[in-house]
Amino acid sequence: MSAVIGLCLTVLEVLLQFGDLHRGGPPLHRTLLTLRAHLRSEGSRATMEVRRELRRMPKGERCPECGSQKWYLQDGLRFCARGHQIEGFIQFDLGEEEDSGRMGTVARREKEVREQEKRQLTGAEGKLLYLEALQLLLRNQVLWLVRVKGYREELETVVRDLWDLRIRGSRPLEPTVEDATEATLKLFDSQSPAGEGKPTWSSRARANSWDPDRGAGWPMPKMPDTIGLCYLGCLLLRIPTRLGELIQWTNRGGMPYRTAFHDLPREIQDRMPSTYVTALKLPFRTGLTGGDLYSAVMDLALSYHLNFKMVFPEVNAVPTLMHYAKELALPAESIIVAKRLAVLLDSHFTFPTGSHRIRHIHHPEIHITALLIVATKLCFPFEQRRSSFLPPGETPLPKFDWERWKGGQTATTSEPDDRNIRFGTATEKEVMNMTDEELDEYFSYIASFTDNKNENPITNFFPPVPTSGSAQSVPDPTEEEILERSRDVLCQAVLPTQPKSSDSENTPYEAFFDAQDLSDTARFFYKAAGKVAGLPLDVVVRAAYMLERRIVSWQKGQSLIHNS
Repeated sequence: MSAVIGLCLTVLEVLLQFGDLHRGGPPLHRTLLTLRAHLRSEGSRATMEVRRELRRMPKGERCPECGSQKWYLQDGLRFCARGHQIEGFIQFDLGEEEDSGRMGTVARREKEVREQEKRQLTGAEGKLLYLEALQLLLRNQVLWLVRVKGYREELETVVRDLWDLRIRGSRPLEPTVEDATEATLKLFDSQSPAGEGKPTWSSRARANSWDPDRGAGWPMPKMPDTIGLCYLGCLLLRIPTRLGELIQWTNRGGMPYRTAFHDLPREIQDRMPSTYVTALKLPFRTGLTGGDLYSAVMDLALSYHLNFKMVFPEVNAVPTLMHYAKELALPAESIIVAKRLAVLLDSHFTFPTGSHRIRHIHHPEIHITALLIVATKLCFPFEQRRSSFLPPGETPLPKFDWERWKGGQTATTSEPDDRNIRFGTATEKEVMNMTDEELDEYFSYIASFTDNKNENPITNFFPPVPTSGSAQSVPDPTEEEILERSRDVLCQAVLPTQPKSSDSENTPYEAFFDAQDLSDTARFFYKAAGKVAGLPLDVVVRAAYMLERRIVSWQKGQSLIHNS
């Protein structure tokens, strides 16, 4: 419409400029001027209508005058498309387009800003995050040994190098487009793969290959491996450290291990894959067992030799024997006989890198523990009789009262009650019989496995009841306390040497194949030795029996030499 009016105005302007039209007289000229004014007014109205933004009324609303469903705004008032004012609506605030045109006021709520929960990583990214968590745990453990136990600062460098060698073959990168294309081509390749002749590594092998070509089969480190790396680092620096000590430090809450997951930053906790979350939380429930740590140390030592031809130094047996004898309050004769047995059996306290079949006795510290047990049994039999170890004519050994020794061990040994481990194996009947205090601790123990991600402000009015920490640090006994306790027990158990009577009989040596075969005194002694070394009872019994079999074989060999 506006375009047509504009064209007519252009024609009139051209006609008015020609003189022929002026000859037609004033009436014609006056008519053309009136027509031009009318066209200009119509053009301005059309322009205004174009500039107006017509909107459609909501469903069910019309103009009461003409029934038009389109409207526009002018000076805050609403008019229909034909200019009729629609009363009852005054718009003071021009809001969003979907709210315009509605009768009455429009109330808007502020949209709640929801914090997007970060997703857990999976695949290669999840493995990398788990390795970072273990690396952070390992660093805290080394710093604890240096700052609290006074170990040399070089331990941090040695353990860092060992960790670098351990994870050097990880490279858990996501497959690229070239890798996916190559894998697709291999599916349709009729020829046998080039690596078919390469040896495959069994997951049950003690020595694991850390070759990055294993891909998804590359063995991931485990939680006990961190403590094992600390032990191997101390062994390389010749720092006197025993696995039994490390187990006690971790289970008593001093050395960082049991609360590894809760000590991680919140960012890592939220994004850790659930599989690795379970692995990191498990030590809080079960603690560190001797079987896991001894196995981890053996696997690491053999794997370092397999991958890098690394041989760890021999464990110093004499200080370890003296420490175990001091902890167990045993006479000095046990240490002397243990050293003699080690020489006779040609014992070597190194990791068996050349053996194909690994047994408990092959571990250096288990071997030392078995030597001390067998030596003590040879010198001081559990039956109150003369030892058959000494040949006739030798000075008799002092008498050792095992009952008094047991009483002294029970009275002076104070083991902290680790309720986390006890709660982990609690049955329904035991839970029902718990007291109110024990139930509170049990529920706190269960709550430690859940993530407190509830950020509802209402929960601030119900703060959690403060409970005692489940993994509080228990102070370790000092060297003076250990010596004093050992002296008190020995003063009660060791009796003066009595001359040999004519009717005294030698006591036959007792060997126990299984834990069920142990007598009461033998069970108490084996448990005490296993507790100091951090070993379960069945492992101690089996290792001592294997050493006794070696002694029998050595005796048979010596008799054959003499007979020949």
